[in-house]
Amino acid sequence: MIRKTITLLTCLLLPAFAQAQVKAYPVDSWHSSISFSARFGGLVPVRGSFDQFSGTVLLDESDLTKTSATIFIAAASIDTGLGMRDNHLKSDDFFDVEKHPQLSFSSTRVIIENNALVMEGILRMHGVAKEVRIPFVLAHGEQPDPWKNFRITLQGTLELNRLDFGIGEGQDTIGETITIDLVISARIFNTETIALFNRPFGIEMMKAFKEGGTEAGRKAYEKLKASGDKDAVKPGSFEFLHLKLKQTGHIRESLLAAEFFVEIFPEDAEAQSLLGYAYYEHKDLEKAGNTFQKALALDEKESLALEMLKVLK
Repeated sequence: MIRKTITLLTCLLLPAFAQAQVKAYPVDSWHSSISFSARFGGLVPVRGSFDQFSGTVLLDESDLTKTSATIFIAAASIDTGLGMRDNHLKSDDFFDVEKHPQLSFSSTRVIIENNALVMEGILRMHGVAKEVRIPFVLAHGEQPDPWKNFRITLQGTLELNRLDFGIGEGQDTIGETITIDLVISARIFNTETIALFNRPFGIEMMKAFKEGGTEAGRKAYEKLKASGDKDAVKPGSFEFLHLKLKQTGHIRESLLAAEFFVEIFPEDAEAQSLLGYAYYEHKDLEKAGNTFQKALALDEKESLALEMLKVLK
């Protein structure tokens, strides 16, 4: 989960020359919430949440109907504050998390209805896929958080009937109507605050790519790896390197760093997604599409690739 969050967080700050206004933000699960409420015995409100999820949001602040999202939720992360109840909800009486370990949502479009935004999409839960509608608001557009990261937040609420998804059939102690409240905060790291660039990997690799491109970067990497540098073997180091080059205006070099990332970690779906996004930023849409497809071949839940392929269609 942490690795997934870091990867998505590092992919995304459009270079100045990119004309596309849709921008991708990775969901920050630490500062987001997916909560729900139902009525026990039709009388007492019972509240809970899902605590493990990841995803990507696309946003164009000038046209909110272009907003899009893909989110994956671990069914076993359900938490109502009572272990015995949680275990019952995880059982085959309800979510049957061993057979259906994941919930997911993927938007299909956003419309304006009665002057309000409504996101339509497919919710997959308990082996059933159904279209749902989520009225939502952009709580705030891109703003710096206390750590200078670039953050957005969306909020929405929907109601659904659990029986439509075959959940809890014959279980009358819990009401059929479930209210789900979403607070989805997403962010892009500001690399000014990343400690990596005060350590040898960050210092040497930045210098190498800025001064000599891929070949110099490869030599610096081999030297760092041979010395036992711990950062040199972490995919996250290459993700932040790519982002740092981009945020400091070294656009061509940031693409070279993304390509080098895939060279070092060719079977890493998140590396492929990052490279696909770099190609998209450089308007090489054919390479972008092919690379996103490679990412999905490695991991069908790679949400950045799923979201960007919507755009490329």
